[in-house]
Amino acid sequence: MKKIGSAFAYYLGVTMCNIKMALLTIVEYPSNILGWVISNPIQFLLGFATIKFVVEQFGGINGWSYGQLAFLYGISVLSHAFSMIFFVQGWFMGFFVIEGEFDRFLTRPLSVLYQFFFTNINVFGFTDLIPGILVFLYGCAKTGFSFTASNMVGIMALLIGATLIRGGIYILLGTTSFWTKSANDFGQFVQEIFDKTTMYPLSMYPEAMQLILTFLIPIGWVSFYPVSELMGIETAFSAGGMGVWITLGVGIVTMIAAGLVFRIGLRRYESAGN
Repeated sequence: MKKIGSAFAYYLGVTMCNIKMALLTIVEYPSNILGWVISNPIQFLLGFATIKFVVEQFGGINGWSYGQLAFLYGISVLSHAFSMIFFVQGWFMGFFVIEGEFDRFLTRPLSVLYQFFFTNINVFGFTDLIPGILVFLYGCAKTGFSFTASNMVGIMALLIGATLIRGGIYILLGTTSFWTKSANDFGQFVQEIFDKTTMYPLSMYPEAMQLILTFLIPIGWVSFYPVSELMGIETAFSAGGMGVWITLGVGIVTMIAAGLVFRIGLRRYESAGN
């Protein structure tokens, strides 16, 4: 246990140094920061405004009120933001495979997967937190969600699990490049799927798709099931009061599975020197 604790502390220290360097880098380009701060929140706030229009015209979405949808939307955007900060590099794994960029990671005494994701922290992902926090707090106010200690712990567990699910799926898709030897830029495609299935009630989709997104591809656990439970909304699949913890468990399992698949794929890696 002591050895594991020391390793965790070491990796955490390296991560904090990487974040610090990333922040110092972007400070050199203030206009770039301003552009991201303005554009990123606007796209999500406009998406939320569209939901407001739909609710006003049709009186809700599949039984969800405007406040409940705001809560769901906010949770989805927050987990999206954290996945953009730490795991967005998975979208571009194919380029690293083709160009032999994994060579430098293999020569260092650190996990290759850790280096791939954490040596270049996407600090601009923090701009996505702005609309996520705003819409989430708005949803809390509209639904009367209370900030008790247990609820706050549950929200933290939910966000960690949801972020790990997103990150694990990015890794699994990116790892296919070890076999295909192609730079598949699937980022926008995957993000479109996440947007359509985590920002809106999953129950609005056909039952077959709900089953796929619950048990085969666990996107339903990113926001729909745990938020449904927090909002007191019944779903076809009951989590028995453990929704946020199931999300955390699914996230951990997804990330472990992604790491194992990555290690298998890495054995097929052909360096730039070959």
